[in-house]
Amino acid sequence: MPQQQTPIQSNVFPVSVSVVSDRSGQQSLMFSPETVVLTGERNALITFTLVTAGYHFPTDGTALVIDGDDSQFPIAWYVDACNLSLGDYNSNSASYDYSMTVVNTSDGTRISSDPIIENNNQ
Repeated sequence: MPQQQTPIQSNVFPVSVSVVSDRSGQQSLMFSPETVVLTGERNALITFTLVTAGYHFPTDGTALVIDGDDSQFPIAWYVDACNLSLGDYNSNSASYDYSMTVVNTSDGTRISSDPIIENNNQ
């Protein structure tokens, strides 16, 4: 029996996460896209992929934390050391700050940032 391929849906939003250093050596997180802007479809899935070798997402609950009201986000998945997914009901038009943290695998230092998710649904 032939296998059916799963289509990529328009309500899946991939985000690449990189560790970057400035001239002084200070490390920070860079997101692509910088702000996650959702379309008008409800029930979005945001996927985060850490693309810098030598870093991983922590498993202690600090990898992805929604700041303030998190009622739009029913579930988050730790897929593996470099992949996280976040469900978003996307049932309103509002901006949400979240904190993301990665860990340097060699020395355990943490790097955090506070990007934004923009829900665009009325």
